[in-house]
Amino acid sequence: MKGGRLLLALCLGSLPAGAARAQAGTWYMGMSFGASTTEVSEGVVAVSGATASNIWRDERDPGVKLILGHAFNRRLAVEGGFAHLGEFSITREVTAPAAGAVNASLRVKGFVIDLVGTLPLGGRFAALGKAGVLLSEVRTFRTVSGSATLAPGLGSSAIRDEINFKLGAGLQYELSPKATLRVEWERFYRVGDPVTTGELDINLVSGGLLLRF
Repeated sequence: MKGGRLLLALCLGSLPAGAARAQAGTWYMGMSFGASTTEVSEGVVAVSGATASNIWRDERDPGVKLILGHAFNRRLAVEGGFAHLGEFSITREVTAPAAGAVNASLRVKGFVIDLVGTLPLGGRFAALGKAGVLLSEVRTFRTVSGSATLAPGLGSSAIRDEINFKLGAGLQYELSPKATLRVEWERFYRVGDPVTTGELDINLVSGGLLLRF
């Protein structure tokens, strides 16, 4: 039973969940695009014996979601789908006692499952809130140059699969009985391992189109 419920949730995901005129039993699907932001810890590029160094980060990247959903009624839906949350990087340039550099690239993606509540605001507008999980995969790749040496516990590559908690909120506008526009903010908590891959809190702001069928 639990496996069946999880499979159902994974297959659900992007209807105007509870849009003002949504009907019970409605299915929907859609796609959204946006920007992911995070903060990458310096520990991801820790170097043995370094006494002086400089850090550069790239902590913003495009994010994409594919979603499928089912609205139980006008206020409650379940959604599932796939999210590519972006690729982030950090570089440590060591200047003492010897010169060298370490670069790390962190790629994040996974499946999402959400319970979505909707509050009509009047007319064709509605507010939404969601809570759920991300079945995440984080891949970290490191390159080393010069005399830099990775700190113990760090390797040239690492991967972490886990389940992470997420929250979200947004607004949607019903274009027609079959189409809805949605804009939303989502936060994914403690994605990755703090030692091997690096651990991230990721914010995704996105907008997209949902189509009922």
